[in-house]
Amino acid sequence: MIYEELYTDEWGVTYSNYGRVLMEVNPQLFTCEEYSIPEGVEVLEGDFFFKNAKLRKITLPGTLRKMDANAFIHCPLENLELPEGLTEVPEFMCECCRTLKKVVLPSTIKKILTGAFNGCRSLEEVNLPEGIEFIDESTFRLCESLKQVNLPSKLEIIRAELFYGSGIESIEIHHNIKEIGYWAFWGCKQLKCLAIPESVKRIGYGITSAHEGFEGIDCHAKGFHVENEALIDDENLELLCCWTQQKHYVVPECVRRIADISGNEFVKTITVKQPVELTTYESFASDINLMRVDFQGGVTGITEHTFWNCRKIK
Repeated sequence: MIYEELYTDEWGVTYSNYGRVLMEVNPQLFTCEEYSIPEGVEVLEGDFFFKNAKLRKITLPGTLRKMDANAFIHCPLENLELPEGLTEVPEFMCECCRTLKKVVLPSTIKKILTGAFNGCRSLEEVNLPEGIEFIDESTFRLCESLKQVNLPSKLEIIRAELFYGSGIESIEIHHNIKEIGYWAFWGCKQLKCLAIPESVKRIGYGITSAHEGFEGIDCHAKGFHVENEALIDDENLELLCCWTQQKHYVVPECVRRIADISGNEFVKTITVKQPVELTTYESFASDINLMRVDFQGGVTGITEHTFWNCRKIK
């Protein structure tokens, strides 16, 4: 128990407000591999994010109710358990914790904020309690070892880049989901298929990309349809994403706008017979074997990034 209004322990961790706030961590003094934050601490304002951090294990107090952003960025944590009573996972809490394998979230969590586990390449297991109502963008971005999660039933939006580049193999998009953000499952090379229920009203571009073994999108959402291995927004006549493994691909003739045919290693030529507008700035980026695009009806919207990393384009 800390009695002083301001107190710094032997590891350079400073507590204030009579031990209720962890205020800051001195990177020169903090060399711990294991550390326990004492009971009574309610707010974590300081963070353990600094060069060459050695922290492998952190024990959080049951009294903790709030954490600021960036708490454990780049720390070599292996497991993390958040205490009951905490309602929010802060922004970038464990970003790039590359040895983190397991996270236990309490039943009281309502929100997970931006990028909380972004770049946690070894993360294999995380529970998502049913009380969660909001998961912000990029939360599980580049979590390559994360193969499956169950989306909480109260969740209504799969936000942008939520599982971008992750190891997700399958996922059930339940009937309370109303929106899927851009690049939500882009680069998920273990994903077998994606079923979009009728409840979904809005779909962003590039929600998935082409990869070996992907069976495609089964779309039941009104106002969208699948044609020639592409998901098309009927109202805007926009090709949102394409997962073709054809070497010579012809864009469906109903399309008037192209958002995303990026990250495709199979396609070599693309033919577009009708006039089209490109609606994103990297429409064909990282199509590494693409050699030619034939815009027979003309095209607008080309940017300096349209063919970024298209190594063979002629």
